[in-house]
Amino acid sequence: MGLRERQKAGRRQRILEMAQARFQSDGYAAVTMEAIAGDAEVSVVTIYNHFNTKAGLLLALVAESDEILIRQLKALIAAKSAGFIDTVARFGQILRQHAMSYLTKATWREVVAASIQEGSGEFGRTYLSLDRELVNLMRLLIVDFRERGEVPGAIDEDDLADCLFSLQNIRFFQFIADDEIGDEQIDHRFRADLKSLSALFGRTS
Repeated sequence: MGLRERQKAGRRQRILEMAQARFQSDGYAAVTMEAIAGDAEVSVVTIYNHFNTKAGLLLALVAESDEILIRQLKALIAAKSAGFIDTVARFGQILRQHAMSYLTKATWREVVAASIQEGSGEFGRTYLSLDRELVNLMRLLIVDFRERGEVPGAIDEDDLADCLFSLQNIRFFQFIADDEIGDEQIDHRFRADLKSLSALFGRTS
């Protein structure tokens, strides 16, 4: 990578860092592109050149966040922890804890709202593709536990992965929707969900 490319990449990363800090402290809706530009010591035009819109900047933050999250989830799968329910619950816990380390609940509400409102647009499609990567990691976790005999072979791993990730997503939405709900409460609810589902195919461990 040449000097110009490194400088461009450095500016982009600094903009992302400043945007993340602003969104955390002021909330997504209140933050202006001008404020981010001032923090990053670049022009507003430079930000638009990189991200097009404030929503595009938010989506870039989500994508960067998911890259880090994916590494954490791959490490969970590689660790081959005992207990299917405990491991799937830990999957959800890693996701929630990472989300809170990166953006506030209020900002995640903006992310989810934008993914719905712009579902057929670039934001919605990109957000969905990021979720698909997480669903695939859930599938890999299921395949691993099936090889260990903890998931019945008759269950389709793709269907189960989609089901479990969707269930985790519902609990995540409940988590970010209420500032008073803590991680322990959602973890308890998600584990209860998993135990109920597990009972359907004769597994309670």
